[in-house]
Amino acid sequence: MKFSHTLQFNAVPEWIDYYVAYDHLKKIIFQLEKEYVESNTYQHPNDLEKRPSKSEGEGNKVFLEAVDLQLEKVFDFYTQKEQELFAKIDEVEQTVRHTEQTTSPLEQLDSTLHLDKTAGASKETQQRHMQRRASFESRLSTRTNDGEMETMLDQRSQLISLYVSLSELESYVELNRSAFDKIMKKHDKVLDGDLRQQYQNKMVLETRPFMPQTMEGLRQQIQRVEHLYADAFCGGSVNVAIRQMKTHLRDQITYDRNTVWREMVGQERKALSAHVKEEVKSYKFFGIDFTTSLIRNIIFFLFAIAALIALLNVDIFQSTPKNYCFAVLIFAAIMWATECVPLYATSLLLPFLIVLTGVMCNDDGTPMPAKAASKAVFSSMFSDTIMMLLGGFSLAGALSKYGIAKAFASHVLSRAGTRPRWVLLAIMFVAGFLCMWISNVATPVLCFSLIDPIMRTLPDNSQVAPCLLLGIALACCIGGMASPISSPQNIITIQYMSPNPGWGIWFGAALPISIISLFFCWGLLLLVYRPDRDTPHLNRIKPTRGSVNRTQVFVMFITIATIALWCAETAMEAHVGSTGVIAAIPLFMFFGTGILKKDDLHAFLWSVVVLAQGGMALGAAVTSSGLLEDIALRIKDGIQDLDAIAILAIFSFLILVFATFVSHTVAALIIVPIVQQVGQSLPDPRANLLVMGAGLACSAGMGLPVSGYPNMSAVMMESPSGKPYLSSKHFLITGVPTSIFVTVLVFTLGYGILSGVGY
Repeated sequence: MKFSHTLQFNAVPEWIDYYVAYDHLKKIIFQLEKEYVESNTYQHPNDLEKRPSKSEGEGNKVFLEAVDLQLEKVFDFYTQKEQELFAKIDEVEQTVRHTEQTTSPLEQLDSTLHLDKTAGASKETQQRHMQRRASFESRLSTRTNDGEMETMLDQRSQLISLYVSLSELESYVELNRSAFDKIMKKHDKVLDGDLRQQYQNKMVLETRPFMPQTMEGLRQQIQRVEHLYADAFCGGSVNVAIRQMKTHLRDQITYDRNTVWREMVGQERKALSAHVKEEVKSYKFFGIDFTTSLIRNIIFFLFAIAALIALLNVDIFQSTPKNYCFAVLIFAAIMWATECVPLYATSLLLPFLIVLTGVMCNDDGTPMPAKAASKAVFSSMFSDTIMMLLGGFSLAGALSKYGIAKAFASHVLSRAGTRPRWVLLAIMFVAGFLCMWISNVATPVLCFSLIDPIMRTLPDNSQVAPCLLLGIALACCIGGMASPISSPQNIITIQYMSPNPGWGIWFGAALPISIISLFFCWGLLLLVYRPDRDTPHLNRIKPTRGSVNRTQVFVMFITIATIALWCAETAMEAHVGSTGVIAAIPLFMFFGTGILKKDDLHAFLWSVVVLAQGGMALGAAVTSSGLLEDIALRIKDGIQDLDAIAILAIFSFLILVFATFVSHTVAALIIVPIVQQVGQSLPDPRANLLVMGAGLACSAGMGLPVSGYPNMSAVMMESPSGKPYLSSKHFLITGVPTSIFVTVLVFTLGYGILSGVGY
């Protein structure tokens, strides 16, 4: 949680205006940073490390004046509250002592009897017994009139209120002390200053609210209230008094936090909805409101149902299992392509449809009984490929959780200098590399946060911002082909390759294509946006500080060992069987040692797992029914006279179109199985070559904002004023040429490499 949120979350709502204005001070820091960068850019382009002393002095003066005002505000408020509360304690103490001296006749009788029983005791013991008071409940029951009862209840309420207020004042001091420390740390980090230690020691700690003797005095007043409450209502037991009052304190904090949190969420929603460009239209039918998106989804869903029913009653393949399987295939394709329900929800429905329609067949072509069919379908939904996907999730989770990925990326970028062209190249290669190990959902978000120091210091309408964002998005798409675990389409591709290509062959084909594609994309972005001309020098990204700990070393060791075993899997096949068995190593080592916990397991992209499992179930059905072979033979009749490279080119461009407008994963789910059957049915079978080439081509679709998670993440980025950095035009100008180049590279360079390894 950001400290600004922590401050709001723990603040007393009524005092919220009297805490340090942390966000305001942070904005001043970022504004000074922007001025420094602009000064370096336009006044000192040849000496980037030098910042004008006048500007720096004036900047520090502006910032320190703002911090001094906050410090004065805290001092004034604390002094006022301290006087109010301490005076109230004196007043309540006098009232409580006076009440204790005017006990009821029943209490006097109780005290007399008690003293008689202890007549033989020492004088000191008698005095201790006299000082002890009955519990609040027993004293309340001995009151003879409503006025005395009301007085006691009011005193108890006042003491509890004082205890809560004093505790909140103590928390107020601690929160503001942390706020001053954090904001000075932020200043020194962003502006390369050294004010933190000096300001804390000479100003903050020398101001009365933060002095040790002040805190000690506040603590003594809290103890004074505890003893008053104990003497009056807990029979002299301070521990009981503290326990009772802390219960009320917890209730108050819970109420305050719930209130503040609801307000924060409300403000967040207002901020997010402030930049919505279109109003959501709704129509009322039969008293129910239907939004335009809901109507669209209902229409596409009904269309898919109609297509399913129609195809179930049409004889296309002269075989009932094939006809029914084709109907299920088209139904799934429409549902996945239109996303009228979530992709994974369609996958969850497929096993039911496959078994219900009876499309699973035995080796002799006879339909399977429902029990055998269900067993076959579910056995196809969990394989070594799914296990490898889970292993990849565990590696990604550990690398992200312990800051290894961010530390690596920030250190690389800190060495990229300030020239836009080199910063762009560095962030693109960092994004592409990270996509090999962590998901292309998390990688863009991480990279966007890394370039935030650059984005916030750019001049208004700078072309560098869209250039950097596009570079990250397109690099993440390209990085999606670089390793077997870098994207779901790669997992699906490997499922249809026999034997498994292993990490070595995958790297051998995918890495050269990825690296060349990244350089092409980089050159295209430089040509289109000319960032060096727009902003000659950017703010330098600072590396993440902190020493390497044992946990990070252990995570890196397990990660490198797992990848090494995956690369050597082909040579170890007789011992480990498959890559899925190796994937059990990081899962056990990370979860077994507590490095990853239950919450991390919940954070896995289970929707991707379910989507892949649905695709595998559908693949098993179209294979078992004979439909896939039938379709492949019909396609083969039209292309059998073509060379393998021409066939790969046709399928690559077909997948490119599908992946651009729909989804990389859906393109792999629908087309890769067909490619495999076509490859097997060729006079010279080249199934593995065509399948892997088609799988790589799935990652080439990046011409639209909807062409993948990285593009969707990038198009949502907005400037501080709420203006989007990117639009569809930006993706069309750079994404379409890059997509075509990558596709051509797949069926030329990729074909050559895969042919060279025997595919």
